[in-house]
Amino acid sequence: MAKLTGPYIKVMIDKSTVAKDVSSDIESVDIPDEWIEADMTGFGEGVENSAPVLPTMVLTIVGKMNPTTDRLYDVALANRGLRTGQTVTIQIGQNAPPTTNDPEIEGEFWQQSMKIGATPKSAIGLTLVYKPFGSAAPVIGVV
Repeated sequence: MAKLTGPYIKVMIDKSTVAKDVSSDIESVDIPDEWIEADMTGFGEGVENSAPVLPTMVLTIVGKMNPTTDRLYDVALANRGLRTGQTVTIQIGQNAPPTTNDPEIEGEFWQQSMKIGATPKSAIGLTLVYKPFGSAAPVIGVV
């Protein structure tokens, strides 16, 4: 999936096992549906050959720094350094707020990094990276 932007993305991230809607602070979400591959090339083959082994989905969430309780920065700060997974749910509305049968990505992730950045003429921004946690792969399904 490509990087998503727009008013019809709903992002919920757990804070102390309670889902918090941080959508109003989100500027973009990158959801790469990728697979770790194994080299299957044999001697004498004319081309490199590979096969998918395990799915990987490293989420990149970019947003505004908002220190208000239960907003993006507050949730990210609470998840910083945890050795447990948080449920991350991303619902994608199709030219309208997300509703039944719209795409949804959900899974257990751990917050790998939180980068804070700013320029003199812009708002303070956050870039969060979430990596899959546990034995179950994130699910690409519908609301």
